[in-house]
This record gives sequence, structure tokens and C-alpha cells, in this order.
Amino acid sequence: MSPKEAALWIADKLDAMRDPEFHAIYTSCDAAFDWSPDDPRLHDLAERTEQWLANRPSQIEGMPRPVLDPTIAGLVATKAMPPSPAWDRLTEIAAQRR
Repeated sequence: MSPKEAALWIADKLDAMRDPEFHAIYTSCDAAFDWSPDDPRLHDLAERTEQWLANRPSQIEGMPRPVLDPTIAGLVATKAMPPSPAWDRLTEIAAQRR
């Protein structure tokens, strides 16, 4: 990730955190870290996240939303924290919904 891409990603995250619904989703995702991978709340969380993303404007202040390279996203996900079976399942649910 280049410094410019990192700056866009940070600006996007800060913008999202000002949205109460995103903040609630973000907090729920954090709580889900320790859930069982078959917890039914994961489906609701995936749906809320999908709806939030679908309704979010594609730009902030004239800048396009950053697109994080999937390789970098995977690296961050695997190196930043220990694995979470619930988060893995949430990712699977989200992919199935697409």
C-alpha cells in the first residue's frame, strides 16, 4: 500500500466512523470475534453490513473510495490479530450473499 492509498483508506475509515450505524456495525464485528462460527447473529451482521455498504455514497469530498488490494487486506487480517473462526464464517456468509 502506498502512502497515498493509506491516506485515502484512513480518511475513508474516519468518515465511516462518524456514521452511527457503521460505528454500531464495527462494534458488533469486534464483539463477534469470540462468537461461535455457527452463531445465528453472524447472518444478521452480514446483512446489516451489506445494507450499510450498499447505501453508502461512493465518494467523500470528491475523492473516490479506496479499494484495498485483496492481498494487503488478507495480510492485515492474518497478521494484525489471531484468527477468529467467527470472522472467517462472517466472510463466508458475506461472499455467499454476493
